[in-house]
Amino acid sequence: MNMMLNNGNGARGRRDLWWMAAVALMAWRPGAAQNIAVEIKEPEGVQEAGECVKCHQKVTPALVAMFLASSMGREGIQNPTVYEEVKKQRAPNEKTEKRPAFLVRNGKISCVLCHGDNHTTITQTRGRVANAVCGGCHDSVDKEYEKGGGHSFDAPEENWKRSLGIPNFLTVPSPVLQLSRDVVYAQQGATAPPYFDPDPEFEGTGRIHRNGCISCHTRHSFSVEEARKPESCQTCHKGLGIPTFDVYMESKHGSIYRAQGGNWNWKSRMPEAFDKGEYGSATCATCHLLEAERYGPVRTTHKMTAKSIWTRGLQAVQVSGDQATEAGYKTFFEQTRKQAEAQRQSMVLVCRHCHSEKFAGDYLNAADQVKLAGDLLVLRARSVLDGLARDGLTPLTSAALAERYQTAMPPADAAPDTAPKAPPLNPIERAFVNMAFQENVRTALGAFHESPSGVYTEGYARLQTSLTHIQDLEKEMRASRSATTGAASTTKPGQGAR
Repeated sequence: MNMMLNNGNGARGRRDLWWMAAVALMAWRPGAAQNIAVEIKEPEGVQEAGECVKCHQKVTPALVAMFLASSMGREGIQNPTVYEEVKKQRAPNEKTEKRPAFLVRNGKISCVLCHGDNHTTITQTRGRVANAVCGGCHDSVDKEYEKGGGHSFDAPEENWKRSLGIPNFLTVPSPVLQLSRDVVYAQQGATAPPYFDPDPEFEGTGRIHRNGCISCHTRHSFSVEEARKPESCQTCHKGLGIPTFDVYMESKHGSIYRAQGGNWNWKSRMPEAFDKGEYGSATCATCHLLEAERYGPVRTTHKMTAKSIWTRGLQAVQVSGDQATEAGYKTFFEQTRKQAEAQRQSMVLVCRHCHSEKFAGDYLNAADQVKLAGDLLVLRARSVLDGLARDGLTPLTSAALAERYQTAMPPADAAPDTAPKAPPLNPIERAFVNMAFQENVRTALGAFHESPSGVYTEGYARLQTSLTHIQDLEKEMRASRSATTGAASTTKPGQGAR
């Protein structure tokens, strides 16, 4: 309105304002609000398959458009490999079982294939679909995915515990956990009772807002092109706890992707994309979803963590006993690396698309040493914390701190809006958690994903600063104890329990 009144034509501005007011007055009348709202009654019970699209084109038109444009919704056979796999399946016994994949034999997929035809059940489960339903057609992919380590959903409780391995998780309310990026990869565990979801209808099939396959192949477009792009991974692999996407984008691989990726053919199958010149650099998917043989074919796999030796790199807080000493840890580290030689070689063979085996192997071996250097600083911090715990200056040793938060489960009757389930960390515990679970993780991931800043300025240099801070806090705590009680500590600063 101000623009109309100050546009240099005062009379016209006032007329425009008058008409706006007049139209508003004519549109308003008592009870008008009731006429604006459109009441839609939720269908109940079994519905005809053909009714889904007709109704949802009115209530969720964007989802219908996505589905009809997708390979799932288009007429005809879009994926011959999957179609041949489905054809081999026997016909279900309709009296005792229903096998959704069998319904695809005519090359036509409907909504009820994934969601079922009982709208009451669909509403109760918020329309979510279990990974196993996807596996009805994509059987081989589903089996690889289930056994794929960090992305598997065959043991939801274990995946949920893995998420809670970051010590400060249980110090925040459940709603924060439910919507946090850090627990997206444990979606199924988040709804496996008693983990924050009391609704038995969910039966562990996924979180409220996303689950399994659609974390990468977003509903309802189910796009393989989307899943091949690094941005698909950033929903989970970004930020302080696991900054994989960040360090990748800082790397030379990431720089090439940002500069050239808009011109790549993302429809091309990854095993042939490099040979055809349709990709110009490594991506998350090409490194972690390809398997190669020295003189054999390149294949796609959904065992995404199969080639990773150190995974999230928390070994320095997980070891105990002699392995928690610097000398013992170096031995442990070397033994672990030797035992994983087959995994390393499988990654090097994928790197051969662009690099020699020697170049790739030498680089990854150097990255191992970066991880070891960061781990040794974490061990020194553990030593400080353990010395303070032994002298009664802090309640938990480093191992107890990690174990407490890795294994503590919320009570079975915990409501989603319950208060924090663990006491807040004290300053030195917080500093150790940030160092071990964030800065050291970034250092290692920066090395393996070729990010110079991730290795040093945002990684190892911060580890050094944090260790100094922890040592300074130790001195203050010991000085405060001496000033208060006059008792000298039995452990010298920097000499913790081993």
